[in-house]
Amino acid sequence: MKTTATIISILVVLTAIFAKASLYVVQEGQQAVITQFGKPVKVVRDPGLNFKTPFIQTVNRLEKRLLPWDGDPENMQTRDKKRIFIDVWARWQIVDPMKFFQAVRTEQRGYKILDDLVDSAVRDVVARYNLIEVVRSSDRELQYETEELAKDAAAGREIIKAGRAKMEAEILQVANANDPKEQYGMELTVVHVKRINYIESVRRAVYERMKSERLRIAQLFKSEAQQEQNIILGLMRKELDGIEGEMEQKAAEIRGQADAEVIKIAAEGYSKSPEFYEFLRSLEAYKKTLKRGTRLILSSDNKFLAQLREPSTEPKSQKP
Repeated sequence: MKTTATIISILVVLTAIFAKASLYVVQEGQQAVITQFGKPVKVVRDPGLNFKTPFIQTVNRLEKRLLPWDGDPENMQTRDKKRIFIDVWARWQIVDPMKFFQAVRTEQRGYKILDDLVDSAVRDVVARYNLIEVVRSSDRELQYETEELAKDAAAGREIIKAGRAKMEAEILQVANANDPKEQYGMELTVVHVKRINYIESVRRAVYERMKSERLRIAQLFKSEAQQEQNIILGLMRKELDGIEGEMEQKAAEIRGQADAEVIKIAAEGYSKSPEFYEFLRSLEAYKKTLKRGTRLILSSDNKFLAQLREPSTEPKSQKP
C-alpha cells in the first residue's frame, strides 16, 4: 500500500511538472514567439491557453498594444538659424512578432532603434522649417496684452505656410521611409512635439527683450498718465481762473458800490456845510505836506496858507 501511494504521488508530481512545462497562457494585449533551441518556430497572436513541447520550446512574450516612446530633448538648428531644444514623443507597435524577434529580439532594443530613427528624422525635418513653423500650427491672430505689443508683432509677423502639424506628419513620414516594418517588424504610428525651448543664451536674450518691451510700454503708460494729468490740471486751473476772475469782478463791483456810497455821503456832507468840508480838506493837506523840516516859499496871498494866516477866522454860522 505504501509503495502504491508513493508511485501515485510521484506520478502526480511528474504530471504537474509536465503540465507546467507544456502549458502556457498568453494574456490579452500580448503575443508570443515560441523558440526551439533559440530558433523562432511559431507565433501565437490570440490570447488563451496553449501547448508547447516541454523542456525544448521557450515562450517569448511581446506586447501587442501601442507602446510609448519618449526621447530626450535634442539641441538642433532651424532653417532661420535659431538654436532650440526640441522634445518629441511617439507611439509604436510590434506588427510582425516573428520578424521583430529575429531582427530586434527585445523591446528594449526596439526603443534604441527608435531613438536613432526618430531623432534623425526630427533633426532632418526641423532644419527645413523656420522657428515660427515649428512653434505654431495655424496663422490665426494671437491675443496680446497691449496694443503696443500687437503692433510690434504685426510689424514683424511671419506667414505660416505649413505649421507644426504638417511638420510632425513629415517627421513620421521620414522616420518610416526606411520601412522599419519590413526591417524590424515594428511600425511607428504617431509622432508629436512635446516641448520646444531656446538654448540658454537665446533664452536670456529673449527675456531681456521681453523686459525692455515691458519697460517701454510702462514708460508709454507713464507718459500717457502724465499727459492726462496735465489735461486735468489745465482744466482745474481754467476753472480756478474763472472762479477767481468772477470773484475779483464781484469784489470790484462791491468796492465800486462802496466808493460810490462814500462819494455820495461826502457829497451830501459837502452840500450841507461846504466851509467845514473845505477846512477839513485843508487840515489833511497840511498833515501830508507840512512835516518836520519842511520849507515852503509861497506868496502872501496864496490860498494854501489861508487857514494859517487867519486862524481866528471861523466859518460864519447860518442862523435859522
